[in-house]
Amino acid sequence: MELLSLELNENENHEIFNNIKIITNLDESDINIEIFSTDEGNIRVRYFTDEKINKKEYIEKIVGKVTKLLIEYTKLESINCLKENYFYFDDEEMKLIISDIEDEIDNDVKIQLIIKNKFREILERSNLINLNGFINFRLKFVKLYAEQIVERCIDSYLMKKEYMDFISIIKLISESEDGEYDVVNIMCSNNKLQAYDKNMKKITYLTNVEFAAEISSNASYDESIINILLSVSPRKIVIHEAKIDKKNKELQNTLGVIKRIFEGKYEICSGCRYCELL
Repeated sequence: MELLSLELNENENHEIFNNIKIITNLDESDINIEIFSTDEGNIRVRYFTDEKINKKEYIEKIVGKVTKLLIEYTKLESINCLKENYFYFDDEEMKLIISDIEDEIDNDVKIQLIIKNKFREILERSNLINLNGFINFRLKFVKLYAEQIVERCIDSYLMKKEYMDFISIIKLISESEDGEYDVVNIMCSNNKLQAYDKNMKKITYLTNVEFAAEISSNASYDESIINILLSVSPRKIVIHEAKIDKKNKELQNTLGVIKRIFEGKYEICSGCRYCELL
């Protein structure tokens, strides 16, 4: 029983040809795969079976593999767009941005469904599909999509870089100042981080300068506790984690900022007599 056949040209869309294993490695023993050259110089991948099977079900599995191949093509188009238009990033920066691009596309269910449905539309008309032609005529939008993905990932990278650069500056400032407190305890009360001195007296130190407000980040965090810590510049911070909700993003983001700024100055308490008081 004939299922479907795919054709591709080695000289067009190298990304497709180089990833041909995606569509030729099937986990279905009932499906036979034949690969041969046509008179026109194309490579044809033929799927057929000698078994009585649910044709629609098995074709859907092949469609899933083709979709995966086309998603890889989309990633490579995006990476090429990055390298051609944003060549001023160094190798390390390129790696970070490429990783973000691949994650964005892998997690974009919408683009996967669009590509899969467009392939299904063609499959309804013919069981012989030229992949190069399909890409050139049916997936024209991928180039625009790639540009948008690249721009979004670059913006995200630059924001993260700006954020980390500012954290580094604040860290240097905090390290250069004499500590007003030997120890500051960080505890969670009423789902909010609070600062206490070594005698467990609550610190409500206020400053006219709000350092945390300058930290550019998409993540939500508690500015007040960070401003207190930056203002009093403790020699040591004890983070009492026992009562801190690990699912609370704002609390976890705030702790992340504290740990970056006061790296080497904080220690973790997983449970003590003070933890039981709150």
